[in-house]
Amino acid sequence: MRVYRRHFLKMLSFSVLLAGVASSASAKGESMEPKKFWEIVGAVKKSAGSDLESRPRVLEQKLSALPTSHIQAFQRTYESFLLNANRWSLWGAAYLMNGGCSDDGFKYFRDWLISEGQDVYESAIADPDSLASFAKRDFFELELYGYSALHAFAQAGAGELERDFSLEIASPTGVEWREDDLPKLFPKLAAKYL
Repeated sequence: MRVYRRHFLKMLSFSVLLAGVASSASAKGESMEPKKFWEIVGAVKKSAGSDLESRPRVLEQKLSALPTSHIQAFQRTYESFLLNANRWSLWGAAYLMNGGCSDDGFKYFRDWLISEGQDVYESAIADPDSLASFAKRDFFELELYGYSALHAFAQAGAGELERDFSLEIASPTGVEWREDDLPKLFPKLAAKYL
């Protein structure tokens, strides 16, 4: 199924890129400074406490208090961090932590990773095996977090948030792994999840 979906997405890539060209002039606005972005993410995590599932709602509330141009800037920065985390190494970590990981699941994993804040995000980029420090749970995903800016923007009556749909078809960077490679690549995660 994953192979079919990738093939389908690659077939659509040309039309998506054409659509992206049409809106690229308006989509090239300002991004939010990373420091400000991570301050918002950290405040959301603190407010939500141990309730992971409330993070999307809390983020939406925090973004709703901002001007719409700042919500758009937040989205652009969010997308840049999603793209930066689109790495085979992190997909391998997600595969172990979630007991398998589709391409959709990997995007939701990256949503969760961003929601954990700057320190966790940067540590995972540098060494995905560092994620073994998290307590085990069923899934490390947070799909709705990725839609919080969209909802806040719409609630402000600002119309449709500009998003970079090419992220949906972007290939991960780095070296693709085979499932058999994962215990050697991520010994801490393998010891915990296999």
